[in-house]
Amino acid sequence: MAGKASTDTCSITLPLVLEKWQSDRLEKRFEIARQIYNTLVRFELNKLRKLEATEEYNAVYAQIVSLRNENSADTKKTKALYGKLNTMRQNAGFSDYSFKYDVKAFYKHFNENIGSSVAVHGIAPQVWRAFESYFYRNGRKVHFKRKGDLNSLRGYSVAGQSGGVEIMFKGTYIAWKGLKLPIKLDPSNSYETEMLKRRVKYCRIVRRPGKNKTRWYVQLSLEGLPAVKQRNSELVHPVGVGPVGIDIGPQTIAYVADSEAALKELADKVQNIERAKRIIQRKLDRSRRATNPDNYNKDGTYKRGVKLTRNKSKRYIKKQRQLAFLQFQQAETRKRQHNELANHLLSLGDRFYVEDMSWPGLTHRALKTEISEKTGRYKRKKRFGKSVGNKAPASLVALLDQKLKSRGYGGVVKVPLSVRASQYNHITDDYQKKELSERWNIMPDGKRIQRDLYSAFLLQHMNTDGNVFDRNALKKDYEDFVSLHDKVIDELRAAPKTLASMGITRRAS
Repeated sequence: MAGKASTDTCSITLPLVLEKWQSDRLEKRFEIARQIYNTLVRFELNKLRKLEATEEYNAVYAQIVSLRNENSADTKKTKALYGKLNTMRQNAGFSDYSFKYDVKAFYKHFNENIGSSVAVHGIAPQVWRAFESYFYRNGRKVHFKRKGDLNSLRGYSVAGQSGGVEIMFKGTYIAWKGLKLPIKLDPSNSYETEMLKRRVKYCRIVRRPGKNKTRWYVQLSLEGLPAVKQRNSELVHPVGVGPVGIDIGPQTIAYVADSEAALKELADKVQNIERAKRIIQRKLDRSRRATNPDNYNKDGTYKRGVKLTRNKSKRYIKKQRQLAFLQFQQAETRKRQHNELANHLLSLGDRFYVEDMSWPGLTHRALKTEISEKTGRYKRKKRFGKSVGNKAPASLVALLDQKLKSRGYGGVVKVPLSVRASQYNHITDDYQKKELSERWNIMPDGKRIQRDLYSAFLLQHMNTDGNVFDRNALKKDYEDFVSLHDKVIDELRAAPKTLASMGITRRAS
């Protein structure tokens, strides 16, 4: 597996100001890089098929499948078998180093456009990451890249040398095999000026969709921690003092600090674009059928076993760009709002506690088929896939963790689910399991406390290891929390609209 950098690394992304011919040259080089990528994928897949055809490999794999089917608790034997499998893969040439060696046979035909640094250190690692995901994570298949799917290429880094190799930073422009790509710089931006004083390890050219044309950027990987933004010698985003508890869900976030509490919708400007996407995708499908009629049977299904044509009309290409830009806008809005919220959270404290959620598990459909007792109908199996995809709660936690570490603090404390913050009551010191639809806690004195806010309050009062509640501190701060809680609930009731998962009911006016 690829090693990590030995020194701290930060990055800054700057736009490139290109003429039409420069943009066309970059498009050509990215297309060549895609072809090299696909050629290497095909080469490695053939190598994998040969390995999977050996008796030794099949015997070990069959034992693993057998243990998995039996739900065996023999972890030592399972680990040993996986170790054998990994050793066979490495001996067959499945490693980051081997892929870098293999790609040397394919890039030489395109040496005028793609050199060794980009091929070996920019393309081969991308292919290895795809196989690494297939071998060691949850990857199901290694895919080829379609035209336009490869959107970044990087150069190489040499210790002690600034600017990178092959794709090189030259102060006001990027040099890459005869191309001089001007960078749009802002001398009045103190943050940008401070960041550019650092050593440039390597450069990455990034392609992003624009409304009417492709936009190009350079991402400079710099040595050291990122600069701290200042305005008039004061920090733009100062870090507060004290613990902050965060209860984050698929669509909402509740946080409680000493001075503030809130229950908000995550990235509220990011709306569900599924309907808009479906409309564009139907237009694309109609266009494909009109321009490639020989690809389809009479019943409208794709023909199999024949070479399909890929004709695209100008309107089709325009709609493709429109769809890509719609998704890009969604991602940029989400990223911007997460960044703003993370900066605000940093101003409230320097120690953050959040439950260690498994977000991929919440996106999968339920496996169990159940019938509703009320209606007698089958319950829906869908869970929180679209919500998690649109709001990206894990990205916010990762961003907050990154900001804390870049300022020299410990990262976000991941509290194990075994603490059961949503079930605990600090007054009675017991646990009560609740249905997901129950959004309020009824305290012993009859006070109704919103469930997410109360969980955040409990998480705020974890011990330093993040595995036990500090009950004395909870009792001491409870009255102050109730005051903050009531203020938040009054504000939400006055709002024109809230999410159903918040459990807010409005009084009749």
